[in-house]
Amino acid sequence: MNAFRAVMPLVQRLLPLLEGNVLTAISNVLTPRPQAPPLPPKVDLTPFQDSLAELQTQHRGLRDQVMEQNASLKRVDDQLEMLREATDRNTLEQQELLEDLKIFSGKVKVVAVVGIGVLVIGFVLNLILFLHIQRVLP
Repeated sequence: MNAFRAVMPLVQRLLPLLEGNVLTAISNVLTPRPQAPPLPPKVDLTPFQDSLAELQTQHRGLRDQVMEQNASLKRVDDQLEMLREATDRNTLEQQELLEDLKIFSGKVKVVAVVGIGVLVIGFVLNLILFLHIQRVLP
């Protein structure tokens, strides 16, 4: 097959000879073959490959940083959730303490009223006793 391909251009030049165009056939044989266009110069892709490798390295670094930041954000979120729960517990405890304080203040008021009543009764009894003693003793 390769031999057939190599001979094919020569056969194409000699075909006019069979038709009777000898001069055309001779001119076809004597004219130089058109040369294949020169291969384009090789493009040096090394800088691009180096840049691509550097970009991949930077991408890995950025991806690692993003993963670390995500982990940090997750930890901060967990800490905020714990803080929120602690704040809620403290709020409930403060409300309970406020209710206990109201109840205690009510009890203190009752004790104070009773104490003031006892003092008033004692004062009145002392006054009555004083007046009675003054009448009895000349």
